[in-house]
Amino acid sequence: MTKTARNLFLAAGILSVLNIAMPVLSQEEKPTKAVGISVPRTNTLDLGGQIPELEGYRLQIRTIVLQPGAHSFYHNHAKRPVVAYLVSGDYTEHRDGEGTVAHAPGEQWVEDKDVAHWSENRGQETAYLVNVEVLRPKKK
Repeated sequence: MTKTARNLFLAAGILSVLNIAMPVLSQEEKPTKAVGISVPRTNTLDLGGQIPELEGYRLQIRTIVLQPGAHSFYHNHAKRPVVAYLVSGDYTEHRDGEGTVAHAPGEQWVEDKDVAHWSENRGQETAYLVNVEVLRPKKK
């Protein structure tokens, strides 16, 4: 093997290792601010008016739009459980203890009290997500 061929082989190996390591390293960085996300629609139902035992709680549905390259901030669902549905686009979560979870359009999933994560749109088109959540408004 010539010196040039050996150097090219070595360089290709190093690039392969970096390609594998880079996504792992980026998962360690947990964003503190959301970028490229909007919530154009929200509807809320007072659950106490429907079920007396749920006084003070609301059921909320939101349409969430993630532009290409958008990401949420790192957060948990300890007091705000969610059922989510991906209408279209690319949606990737980075969950503590589970790693990277890529969701496909038409998929639904749960973000319960044990979920701490951040998410992003890795695709080239806008992603549309529907979240249904139970929450207790903050007292004024």
